[in-house]
Amino acid sequence: MATGAIRRMCSSCLRSPTTALGFRKTQFQPLGRWLSTSASPSIRPLTGDELASYRRDGFVILRGVYSTAEIDLLRETVLADQMLKDNVMNMVDGSGKVSRLTLWRHDGDDTYGMFSRGRRMVEFAQAATESDDDTLYHFHTKVMLKEPHVGGRWEWHQDFGYWYEVGCLQPEKMLSVMVAIDEATVQNGCLDVLRGSHKLGRLHHGNTGEQVGAEPWALEKATGLLETVPCTMQAGDILMLHSNTLHKSNANTSDNWRRCMIVAFTTKDNQPKPNTIAPLYFPLECVPDSAIKEMGVVGRASGSVEDFLRHDDNVDSFKLDENNEQKA
Repeated sequence: MATGAIRRMCSSCLRSPTTALGFRKTQFQPLGRWLSTSASPSIRPLTGDELASYRRDGFVILRGVYSTAEIDLLRETVLADQMLKDNVMNMVDGSGKVSRLTLWRHDGDDTYGMFSRGRRMVEFAQAATESDDDTLYHFHTKVMLKEPHVGGRWEWHQDFGYWYEVGCLQPEKMLSVMVAIDEATVQNGCLDVLRGSHKLGRLHHGNTGEQVGAEPWALEKATGLLETVPCTMQAGDILMLHSNTLHKSNANTSDNWRRCMIVAFTTKDNQPKPNTIAPLYFPLECVPDSAIKEMGVVGRASGSVEDFLRHDDNVDSFKLDENNEQKA
């Protein structure tokens, strides 16, 4: 595929002005102020070569997508956001170490939402899923926290190994976009991916601690066939990850934090079953790339508590029986 900018324009859509409650004073402005600029193109379009790499390898790292100033705002929001702290899930790995994450289902009028609804990220996701502003939607956002010397490992798994269980059937219509908030190194537990593993199809998964991982026999064959790639990243880089790509991360053995925000997307024709922990279609309302800096530091609104995923609900939804079959 020839190198070239791939652009899919989002519609000029707005949320009704709402009160976004931050945890420090901000210069928050209603989204209506962007009416005249919401159709402006992405300041960092995906190239044809980058999309080809994603299709071939099941992932692609895009360097320097977000500026130092933008990532500083995101990091400050994570540090200041009491709602994030109050709704954290401690996920125990097979060795007893703990990684912490907070997950919510609907994007909002806050700093996180200015990333997940921003034109850069939305157009990346639209290109990967061959969707548009009428069909792409936000599946969830999560903030991952790996503390120095404490943060545990995540076992080899496919995101679609989870998402299939809630009723999504099209892996090519789903992806995760990871934003590095801190530098990600081998020492602090960066993500490892198995290049090309999205072409293996969905593997069967079983329980490991409170996590669900791919079956050992399948992993042994896959890791023997395919290259393991450590995804070292600088703050502001992003990783686009196909839903069937096998990935893991090791424990953080360093003196440094590894924090990231991961936004998952899917499409209207790939909705989950009703009455699961996963959200049904809700229109994605885009904002221009300038929205991050204009928003400033704004955490999750206090009225959004019901939108957070609860630890017990998460574990119970993917708990397997003694035959490694999902419980009814």
